[in-house]
Amino acid sequence: MKKLIALVGFLSFFLIGTAAAAESKLSYSHVAVSYIDGDIVDLDADGFGIRGSIGFASSWFASAEYNATEIDDADIDLDELTFDVGYHWGVGSKTDLFATVGYTFFEIDDGNNSENADGYDINFGVRGKPVDQFEYGVSVGYYDGGDAQYAGEARYQFSEPVSVGIRYRSNDLLDLWGVDLRYDF
Repeated sequence: MKKLIALVGFLSFFLIGTAAAAESKLSYSHVAVSYIDGDIVDLDADGFGIRGSIGFASSWFASAEYNATEIDDADIDLDELTFDVGYHWGVGSKTDLFATVGYTFFEIDDGNNSENADGYDINFGVRGKPVDQFEYGVSVGYYDGGDAQYAGEARYQFSEPVSVGIRYRSNDLLDLWGVDLRYDF
């Protein structure tokens, strides 16, 4: 929790000084499909996901993501559905800071029983596009008031609307890598 307070304090101080900065040219309207691989509670898991985001009102965006993973050796399915609303601040023509707040639903199914969990999440991060073909993003988040989550991605843009990316997400329960294909509009 001390890290969250420090991060919020730093971002607040930093954002006050950059409120008048130029708006970046990063897109917040896209759809993507992904393949996911990694560990959930130290067991091998893989699956697929789809996500989308839509920018509105200049600096706002809304996103939704659905991931369906299977823990290989245990024959357990984990479905995750996340809805977020966010705001981004341009700190230059090629870099944004962003914050999101949202809600996540989890369902774990072992074939006989199904368990559900849900909770709020908050995330802070930075996105940038230092050159026309390369984009990066990193964030730190908290789920349901206590579990920290770290995420990062790197993207290569083949053409104006199409890019391929590598994503990583880690928290106390999972370490997941993903490869995705994204279309910006």
